[in-house]
Amino acid sequence: MKTTFQYDSYYDWQKMTDCIKTLVKQHPEIISMESLVKSRENKDVWAITITDFATGKPENKPAYYIDGNIHAGEVTGSMCAMWVIDVLCTNKDELKIKHLLEKYTVYVIPKVTPDGSDVYLHSHEKLRSVNCAYPFEEKADGLHPMDMDDDGVIRMMRVKSPYGSWKQSHEDKRVMVKRLPNDIVGDFYHVYPEGEIVNYDGKNVSLAKNKWGLDYNRNFPFGWFTEVRQAGAGKYPLSNPETKALADFILAHPNVGFVSALHTTGGVFIYPPGTYSESKAIKSDMKVFHDLGILSKEITGYEVKNIFDEFLTDTDNYSSGAFDDWCYETQGIPSFTVELWDLMMRAGVEYKDIYYSEKKDSATRAKEYKLILDWIDQNNPSDAFKEWTAYNHPQLGEVEIGGINFKFNFQNPPVSFLKQELEKVGKFLIENVFCLPVLCIDDKVVSKINENIYKIVVTISNHGYLDTNLSKKADELKISKPISAIINGAKVIEVISDSIDSLAGYGSVNTDYGYDAIETRLNKQQVVSFTWIVETNNSEVEIVIQSEKAGSLKELIKL
Repeated sequence: MKTTFQYDSYYDWQKMTDCIKTLVKQHPEIISMESLVKSRENKDVWAITITDFATGKPENKPAYYIDGNIHAGEVTGSMCAMWVIDVLCTNKDELKIKHLLEKYTVYVIPKVTPDGSDVYLHSHEKLRSVNCAYPFEEKADGLHPMDMDDDGVIRMMRVKSPYGSWKQSHEDKRVMVKRLPNDIVGDFYHVYPEGEIVNYDGKNVSLAKNKWGLDYNRNFPFGWFTEVRQAGAGKYPLSNPETKALADFILAHPNVGFVSALHTTGGVFIYPPGTYSESKAIKSDMKVFHDLGILSKEITGYEVKNIFDEFLTDTDNYSSGAFDDWCYETQGIPSFTVELWDLMMRAGVEYKDIYYSEKKDSATRAKEYKLILDWIDQNNPSDAFKEWTAYNHPQLGEVEIGGINFKFNFQNPPVSFLKQELEKVGKFLIENVFCLPVLCIDDKVVSKINENIYKIVVTISNHGYLDTNLSKKADELKISKPISAIINGAKVIEVISDSIDSLAGYGSVNTDYGYDAIETRLNKQQVVSFTWIVETNNSEVEIVIQSEKAGSLKELIKL
């Protein structure tokens, strides 16, 4: 698809702001922007609304929500969010996009943490969410990652030691492998992140605790634990202005029917529950993720996996307090966390092997590292890997610094691979908008009973994949709103029917391949008729159909 901007670099907050403002100026009929909150450094966290304003208010249409960069270093997510905004604006006259803009609303928050993202892009620093001291006000003792040799990248640092645990691989000297129990003769090393040591005792090196320890995706109310149990969780749920702004946005926009949070890395779509096994989850809700997995696999090549069963490596001390769990478990909204970029799979490691990486022996891990180096040799610029190079460390003396540029190889794609990553995941996000429930008026029948007395029957249906209540979880939470209808311009004498709890989407209809036929066994209502007896002198009345998640409709009916 055409884009207005080039995606040959990573955008900082200012450049992304400028790009969005350009699109708002060029396409005011379909896009607007607002500031959700100011960051600690006074940067706006932008929320973008995209829809055809001429065909209805944004809040009266079913809505799809996208955000990116809740983790500072996962800048591919913000770029993908920007790409979606760009494509929807630049291709507004293309038939399918035009239909999307007419019928649906897309909300995008491209940079949840502009402060942290800018630090990541403009310095050697790696950080989880934001450059804010937490939980310590001062630098802790130990080794702090830092670009010691001023090449702009924090790499690895190896130090020769007779009691070191590492040695060079015989196959590739760039690769460090674990020392075996019978390794007595040779050069052995300690391997650390490149960095400086605070209060070094001259003997032992330990890694310092993270100076910027906040993790915004551990700060949401569902599954929240204190710092003792969950590192980065914050002082209390939604204690960060940015995370509170996200939760408030969802609550203020009840038309949101699906959430996609963009992260890196792994090349996988993951879905709730993230705090218990899928075997204990609601089967019909899980079917939604499985069905959408077919679409995601077709477009991106990426698998769809349950967070708890197939993504976490520790299901006893699991990560929690995440945005996707909060959206599903407290709001009943189906949610994906999209882990963009798949370096290890591109290098030849299968996803199932990546998942079980914690259980691999060191020899297998070394082989995988060698595969990654081979991929870099074939595909990346020469500065992606630095050969082991001597350096005089202020505390450790003679060391060697080298290794992969983690930030733009592992965590994010090299710029030369950025656009293709945005295109395939961005295309899925746009196509996935059409899974939302959407109401349509199928038929209107007016029968004259007497002078100025009429019987009006309006038939509506759900033309979307999702049910109008989104999920069984929403029903369990008792937060599902019914579909209702009213008539304006007439006195209602009798209401025969004017509401229904929900209408099924085609995704929940019982269909299967039978023994000798393809079968549809209707077990949920997709179509309903609302009926009134009214009295009026007017030549027409207005019918208003309202659904929180599937949109609102207004139509004039001639009598």
